[in-house]
Amino acid sequence: MNNNYFKGLPILGNLNDYNERYLDKTIDTLNHACDENKRVYAVRIDLKMPQAPQELDCLSRDEIVNHCRFRDRLISLFTESLKAKINAMDRRYEKANRRVRPSSLRFIWCRERNTSVDDHYHMVLLFNQEKFHKLGDWEGRGTLAGMIREAWASALGMDYHNTHGLVHFTKNGGFYLHQGTSKFSRQYEDLFYCLSYLAKKETKHYGEGRRNFGTSYR
Repeated sequence: MNNNYFKGLPILGNLNDYNERYLDKTIDTLNHACDENKRVYAVRIDLKMPQAPQELDCLSRDEIVNHCRFRDRLISLFTESLKAKINAMDRRYEKANRRVRPSSLRFIWCRERNTSVDDHYHMVLLFNQEKFHKLGDWEGRGTLAGMIREAWASALGMDYHNTHGLVHFTKNGGFYLHQGTSKFSRQYEDLFYCLSYLAKKETKHYGEGRRNFGTSYR
């Protein structure tokens, strides 16, 4: 029996090393995104905490680290900020008489800590491809990549310019799901294979009263 599959879908390693409830939630979230959108754009990102002290306008980075380490709302703050930035972009489009395409923000995330003191987060963001189909300039303030970086800075309470290196866009981190095409099954399998990493048991820290994994609600 090949134990590198979950419900017929490929995973990165042996199923015994993965949290099956997390894998189920991953499938549910992908399916919700596909139910809403015929074409889905998925972005894999890593979110890191500031490491070394550095003077900021109001707080030092070490104070922010200590404050955030025990704050389980970081991902909520990040997603709320990103939604607000997307809504602001939509309002600008409306004022310019440009078409505004709808898109819910769906996501899957996990919290990990290996040899470092601080947590880091692995995450996928799911969009309607008709709204977003690429990250754009990583340094740009009006691109999807720029809004993601700004949202993480907001969640940390840091200035955007002091967050260089804290958001990592993974190589080949963009995935597409095109329903109704011959490529869809393979696209879905490839994305799930990549996202199964978020459900691995290793480097998760249980018993701390904090969540290690989460998804958007619907």
